[in-house]
Amino acid sequence: MKKIIALLALFFAFSVNVSAQDNSVQIEKNAKSDLEKLMTVITVENDMQMTFFNLFKKKHEGMLDSNATEASRREISRVIEAKLRATLTPQQTASLEKNKTVLAQLVGAPAPVASAKK
Repeated sequence: MKKIIALLALFFAFSVNVSAQDNSVQIEKNAKSDLEKLMTVITVENDMQMTFFNLFKKKHEGMLDSNATEASRREISRVIEAKLRATLTPQQTASLEKNKTVLAQLVGAPAPVASAKK
């Protein structure tokens, strides 16, 4: 009986580990997809590609977190948009703003993002 319980515990431990790895692979895949979308709108230099990849990876980690609330997801979208705007040149930002669909996809917003201009 002890052996059966031990085997079941090991089985579940490994299945949870495999699930976490699948999630990690999906996050990286989504981050790469976001980077490719960004590169269709603007030119991203090689040294900045890893920066944006890591930014998008953080976004997907936060969005896929099972404990994330709607408010925290909106906050993640706001932070991602702010970091994008801070990193891009004014010309790149203007190009990205012209393509609101891509901008919304990159920041994780459900609809095109209205920038707060004052």
